[in-house]
Amino acid sequence: MADSDNTKKSVSFPLISSYAAEFAVCGFVGWVYEITLMYIMWHQYVHRGFLHIPVLPIYGFFALILLLIFRKHRNTLFVFFVSMAVTTAGELISSYIIEAVIHKQLWTYHMWRFNFQGRIALYSSLMFGVLSVLLVKAVHPLMRYFYKKAPKLSTAFGIICTVMILTDFTLTIKEISA
Repeated sequence: MADSDNTKKSVSFPLISSYAAEFAVCGFVGWVYEITLMYIMWHQYVHRGFLHIPVLPIYGFFALILLLIFRKHRNTLFVFFVSMAVTTAGELISSYIIEAVIHKQLWTYHMWRFNFQGRIALYSSLMFGVLSVLLVKAVHPLMRYFYKKAPKLSTAFGIICTVMILTDFTLTIKEISA
């Protein structure tokens, strides 16, 4: 009985760290997407995000939610439309929560056509659908492949990402509160 308990513990920790790595990778991809978009729109670098490191936690958070939703459903159109709905609703709700908690608006779509209160916009919803299909069809399978090929390295990467994000998050909250 004790052996099976140890096996469960050794399996669950790497699994958690692999999801932490996916959180970080998706947060980084979201950051790259947003700074690229801002560069195209404004022809200059615009710092995106809440943290100091190049990770947008909202992308990582919703990536994990979507991976839970799409564990079995891989139909491209289904993934696209459900992801669009989930991420758009999540972005809207998150905007209200973030604004209420830290008294800042971290993003706005006021200058975009087809926006709602500057909190969500059709273009971003469509892009979230596209990015979600890429997540389910390419990023997640690639991350699983690396995890199977190099589990210790993947676990270490997940731990490092977790420490970096939590440290930055803590420092950022302290700065905002000061």
